[in-house]
Amino acid sequence: MTSNDDPADGHARFRQLSAAVRESGPGDDSALLAALLTEPDRLMAESVLMSLVDTRAEGLSSAAAFAAWAEPVVDAVGADGFVARRVQEWALFKALQSGEPVDREALTAASNWLQRKLVEEADSATVLAVLGEAGRTKRVRNLAKTRAGRLRSAAR
Repeated sequence: MTSNDDPADGHARFRQLSAAVRESGPGDDSALLAALLTEPDRLMAESVLMSLVDTRAEGLSSAAAFAAWAEPVVDAVGADGFVARRVQEWALFKALQSGEPVDREALTAASNWLQRKLVEEADSATVLAVLGEAGRTKRVRNLAKTRAGRLRSAAR
């Protein structure tokens, strides 16, 4: 925050916390998490924490590295709620991307966000076949079928 920012101004705190997420590395996360846990505006804190989870998930290459990073976050925020669900979905995404067996039930229960992400990024014909049959939305089902067909064509 700058000296002109009012600490009572939620917009200024949001900008500050969001900038901290963009500019920080994993070594800064415990202090950032502590700041988010003391933020009086729970919705804002959750929004910034979601950004942190997404940023770290995209930056950590393996499912194991992400799980190790995410464990203290889930311990701090609890196993229920939106942040914990996003962590679980990133874990599923990373597992599927690393070639682990497809859990059809988990995949069909996944949020629209995860299903769309998988349709856009998955290179697994099995993942795409499941989403083509049982995706939550017509868009996901159609895109999954299209991408699965492209994968089959490219494999020939």
